[in-house]
Amino acid sequence: MTNAALCLLLWTCALAGPASAQSTDPHHPTVLGLGVNRANITNDVRGHYYTFMAGPGHVDVELAFKEMGVFGRPLPQYLNFDFWNADGVRLSHIEVLSQGAVAHRHTDADLPARQRINLAVSTQWGAIKVGGYYEIELTGAVEAAAPVGANVKPAEPEPLVRP
Repeated sequence: MTNAALCLLLWTCALAGPASAQSTDPHHPTVLGLGVNRANITNDVRGHYYTFMAGPGHVDVELAFKEMGVFGRPLPQYLNFDFWNADGVRLSHIEVLSQGAVAHRHTDADLPARQRINLAVSTQWGAIKVGGYYEIELTGAVEAAAPVGANVKPAEPEPLVRP
């Protein structure tokens, strides 16, 4: 293999690799896609960071969270969803509480113009490892992109939100 071909292969893998995973860097968020985006999170990371282009028009966001429990037992846990605009102004803060079952929340907006929305997903902090599986579903006036984590399964073997 020539150096040029090897370089091209490495660049292709580098660009394709992070596209399907969530970002833990707030300055380089992953682009959320239309449909269901999936991930697992624990409090050993600061958070997962996403971005998407939305508007003009109506946007619906469905959120779901299933806590992972502690030592196999349900434990009430919050997952935080913070929406920000490109100027750093917080648009919305939503906490989803789960205890042994999938918890759902809905939010929506009518946007007058196309704009970038940033989303930070974070767990509550604590001395023990907490977190779980979550889904973010975007519908409406959202720029088309591939959903994140299409093959992600919950850390627990049981079915949660969608088959």
